[in-house]
Amino acid sequence: MSGALVGLFIGAVGLAPLGDRIGRRATALLGSYIVAAGMTVSTFAGDLGTLTAGRILTGAGIGTLIAVVAVIFSEYTNARVYPIVMTGYAAGIPIGTVVGSSFVGPVLDEQGWRFAFGLGLGGAILGIVLVHLMVPESLAYIASSRKAGALERFNKLLGRMGLEPVSALPESENLTQKRAPFSEVLRGRLLRNTLMASLAYFLFMVSFYFTTNWAAKYMADVTGDRSVAAQTMSWYGIGGVIGVALFGVVIARRNIYRMTAVVIVLGAGCLAFFGHAATVQMVPFLVIAVTSFFLSAATTGFYAAVPLLYPEKVRSTGFGLVMGVGRIGGISAPTLGGAFFDAGVAPRLTFAVFALPLLLSAIGLLYLYAHVRRGDRADRAEQAGSGAADRPGAHGVLTKEGSK
Repeated sequence: MSGALVGLFIGAVGLAPLGDRIGRRATALLGSYIVAAGMTVSTFAGDLGTLTAGRILTGAGIGTLIAVVAVIFSEYTNARVYPIVMTGYAAGIPIGTVVGSSFVGPVLDEQGWRFAFGLGLGGAILGIVLVHLMVPESLAYIASSRKAGALERFNKLLGRMGLEPVSALPESENLTQKRAPFSEVLRGRLLRNTLMASLAYFLFMVSFYFTTNWAAKYMADVTGDRSVAAQTMSWYGIGGVIGVALFGVVIARRNIYRMTAVVIVLGAGCLAFFGHAATVQMVPFLVIAVTSFFLSAATTGFYAAVPLLYPEKVRSTGFGLVMGVGRIGGISAPTLGGAFFDAGVAPRLTFAVFALPLLLSAIGLLYLYAHVRRGDRADRAEQAGSGAADRPGAHGVLTKEGSK
């Protein structure tokens, strides 16, 4: 797991920013090929070192895709359907958990671990085909590239969308590419966006990956039955799918920041309660499902809100950086959790302690919301009479929803 998380960090921070330089589609293809390569290495690995390398490589590809696909969605969907689209995007994680724990997990003892990686390789190859056939280049990237034939490509995509062609590419400071996009997201107002979003997501990922790594194992240890681990993750996945689906409907009508903070706090309460409920028949399965409901909903909130903190010219870089910092929390969580259990800390206390980062994450999100709200008001005062599309976060939370 840690190898894959290291790869996720590498992909999000090192490769996803290429989306601002070589294009979103090209970067998505790169990520897809890297996933396939990593799955190939993992499937045929002959030792632990090779397997770890394969997991890191796979994670790098997935980290790239997570960031760049979210950016493509943010640039192709309007305010009305954006939360619903991001719901479908975020649902991939809990759906994968349900499929893996329900169909792959039970046959691992018979088929072996190579079987699971082989299935992953097949999915990666299918992903490459789908990206080639279905994923378009970002209109924002084409407009910003100013390369030969850019206007023709721009109009071709408009035609596929049923829109009229334009005589010239859009002009906007937010579409002007930068040679050093990292420096752009680490200065001025964007620096504060990056720091606050990264801290909130880091704290959230600490608790999220502690839960995914230790809840099932804890249940297996308590019951003395290894099969309970797969059952726990099935409940976790089901709760996550429901949470993602319902949360998309909620944030379509409410402020993303506030509602994400609310579900994070509720998830913290459920996680703390899980440590007390793990020995009571069906109760722990229901509690872990509800915990996943809120944590997966919060994941949707982060995926929907963070891309909109950045203008199009550095959106892949900014989103990738925030996601990458969060993965550091995910990398540390299994080790931190293990340290608590190895030290003999009572499980009830351990789960309560790991609920605390969620509370801090919610507070950080609310501070970020206040900062964005102030910036949005300043933009409106500064650019009175100009279109909202020229502001960082033009697809964004406040410009879409006001300050509900």
